[in-house]
Amino acid sequence: MSYYATTFCSGSKYEPIKEKWEQRIKNKCKNASVKIFTENNIDLPKSYEYAWWDLVRLHNNLNIISETNKVVVNIDMDLIIEKDIEPLVVLDYDFIISTEIGNDNAFPKECSKILGFGVCTGFYIIKPSAINFMKNIYESMQIQKYNTYSDQVNIMNFIVNNNHRISNEEIILDNIKYTNKIIEIDNIKICVLDFNIITRDPILNIGQFGNHINVDNVDGTENFLKYYDNDLEGLPLTCRCGKVHLGDNNICKHIELRKK
Repeated sequence: MSYYATTFCSGSKYEPIKEKWEQRIKNKCKNASVKIFTENNIDLPKSYEYAWWDLVRLHNNLNIISETNKVVVNIDMDLIIEKDIEPLVVLDYDFIISTEIGNDNAFPKECSKILGFGVCTGFYIIKPSAINFMKNIYESMQIQKYNTYSDQVNIMNFIVNNNHRISNEEIILDNIKYTNKIIEIDNIKICVLDFNIITRDPILNIGQFGNHINVDNVDGTENFLKYYDNDLEGLPLTCRCGKVHLGDNNICKHIELRKK
């Protein structure tokens, strides 16, 4: 199944990652056409408020679907793919998304307290059947319906503020059992992937398809790049406290301790 794997690269923090990110996708995901959005090939917004980048990437992802009628997979620059994601792409759901760290404390808390979990837009799969749903999300982002451009906040609020049904579904991938959450809403089915499929702040290699690592939580880009070439077990760099993902943007005390 051919599909597009896309990302948005902007700024000095992520530019050094771009080459390794692209090469990893091409090596692992044989049926993916890679598209990297940059300042050089897309229009940028006039306003650079928090989460403006979410508007940029979703706008361009929806354009690809409209023009090609193909599946689009968004993979953030700080997400390292470990094996072919096609088994995720072919799951029979309209929209597939990874799980945020924090359970019922996940950002935004007002939504995760209701749902018991959060979604992470660092990895999401849009099928053509979900284009109208995601266009609605994009429109709410544009007008800051929930006081932010953040796709994560807008998706979570849309779910809790509209009729929906949540169930669990067990699947086997590479002989490992996972439990995904299935949300039926707005005439589509959303699959929220088991946390261990796309892992945030990874500690061990347990067969995950991807490692989503906050660059700041490993003390910068130089350390982040080590995760491409070394075993997780040999890299005690990330604090793994999930502070940023829980809405705490203060300097991580674990990193400060490591610097001493």
